[in-house]
Amino acid sequence: MLQTMDVRETPAWRKALGLAHEVCAALEGAGDLPGDSGPRLRRAALAVPSLVADAFLDTGAGDCRQRLSDAAARVAELRQLLLSPELRLFVPGSEADALLAEAEALAGEIQMLCGKCPEA
Repeated sequence: MLQTMDVRETPAWRKALGLAHEVCAALEGAGDLPGDSGPRLRRAALAVPSLVADAFLDTGAGDCRQRLSDAAARVAELRQLLLSPELRLFVPGSEADALLAEAEALAGEIQMLCGKCPEA
């Protein structure tokens, strides 16, 4: 049954966890970013694996889709922050570009995972 699916085996969860780790590592060496972009980026990255996993913990179709929608919104926030000029001043362009590419791939994985939500 889909509700007992081990979400840790999905590419979406593994990518989300990897991206969260990489974002935190990138910010560790970035120093103090102006404004709240650093903490926002970190919070958004750390929220995604949790939201993806929570989507399949004894949830119905609506809760599953809502949590995955929330995860997708956090990935969109990540993408927006990774494109911000203030972040680009502190995280080297190639590193920010790599994180952005991973976030874009993750967005696609989350969209595919929506099809595995339990039926209503």
